[in-house]
Amino acid sequence: MRHAWFISILLVLPSTLLADDMITASQRVLQPPPYQPLRYNEDYSYLTNSANRIDWLDHIKYIPLRTNDPLWYLTLGGELRERFEGNYDPNFGIGGVGPNSYLLQRITMLADVHLGPRVRFFAEGISALQEGGSQPAPPSQQDPIDLQFAFLDVVPYLTDDEAFTIRAGRFGLSFGSGRLVDTRPPVNVDFRYDGAELLYSQPLWSATAFLTQPVKDSGGLNGENHATTFWGLYVTHWFDAPHSYGVDLYYLGIYNKEATYASGMAAERRQTFGTRQFGQWKHWDLDTEEIIQTGTFGENSVLAWTASLNSGYTLETTWQPRLGLKVDAASGSHDANGGQLGTFNPLFFKAGYFNDANVIRPQNIIDIHPNIGLKLARTVSVDGGGDVIWRYSKNDAVYNVPGFIIIPALQNASSYVGTAADLNLNWQIQRHLILQASYVHFFVASYVHEAGGSGLNYVSTTISFLF
Repeated sequence: MRHAWFISILLVLPSTLLADDMITASQRVLQPPPYQPLRYNEDYSYLTNSANRIDWLDHIKYIPLRTNDPLWYLTLGGELRERFEGNYDPNFGIGGVGPNSYLLQRITMLADVHLGPRVRFFAEGISALQEGGSQPAPPSQQDPIDLQFAFLDVVPYLTDDEAFTIRAGRFGLSFGSGRLVDTRPPVNVDFRYDGAELLYSQPLWSATAFLTQPVKDSGGLNGENHATTFWGLYVTHWFDAPHSYGVDLYYLGIYNKEATYASGMAAERRQTFGTRQFGQWKHWDLDTEEIIQTGTFGENSVLAWTASLNSGYTLETTWQPRLGLKVDAASGSHDANGGQLGTFNPLFFKAGYFNDANVIRPQNIIDIHPNIGLKLARTVSVDGGGDVIWRYSKNDAVYNVPGFIIIPALQNASSYVGTAADLNLNWQIQRHLILQASYVHFFVASYVHEAGGSGLNYVSTTISFLF
């Protein structure tokens, strides 16, 4: 069986993991850093000090390439992930799609070569498979072998406090809270882009400028989507050295020859201007974002917007409950006959935007999502809530995650779409091993029933081994 090897690895891990956990605090010089969604953002240069090599896999995270220069080194790594998803009924049962359950497998292998502080090569391969399911696997889930990332970094300017990097090749993008540009980790294959980046950083500022073409899912080595060009500038300023609070300012541009909305398909040129404010103060955390979009869609002009709030208060008591509130509003189009498109475009937004079921795209939507999180143990947390969702405009549709219409615009139907109840578990079993699970039930309104849909249930379980 394809997955038997993964189970075998897990069976031999406990004794090794236990040995790692038994290292006393006095022996630890630097704690190993957490793994990042984009693995090339991990920095293992701290392992040049042999006293920091305390993890059982440090021997592959730092492989010296020169005896007289510790910053010439190779890092190896990867991920083994198994994920079960059960959809009952996907797309609210519209279109005659019945229950669909399947197992996802993702294997990645990476090599990160540092030739001193100014030159770097990074490459990551991926094998993504879907087993089972009543529907054919989409390209975002089924990509037997592909090049995930491959790029060259050159650093022409570098001081103790500043760095300017030129990056060219295939890479990922993730900005801010991921509302517009992020990876999509629940999905087997991440968003990828071919192009160039300019990256600048100093203690209180960072900036990224980029010009890219998105890579098609299962696109292979030459898989650029030539119908789409994506570019932008994203700047972050922190007001304190620990980076507890700050502000983002950004501009994002996209040209898509084949954009689809409720009013039809046409070429789209869209400009996005946004700002985000974020921070933590005592027991409070806050993340707000405001965005406006202009441009053209075919012969029509574009004027769209979105705003969001994600805030919480953590109590200093048993299980450290965090009482949270998420609020989103994303515009839809009020003009059913054309003239101006008001539907917001969320671009390359994070997967699981509303919940792990990943059913609805954040456009033409208003939602209020009170939630609570509990830290049951040092490595175990749960959270859940109820997300009440409405259409912003009755003249516009509800869209699924890929951007196609899932529920048409019914002008005489209610704006209320439904309420999604979600419950999520995260267990960091050990640094390298993570277990996650989620359950979502969507209570739908008359609008969905009138379109031929019904409520849905969704369940997922994921176990990942990262190294």
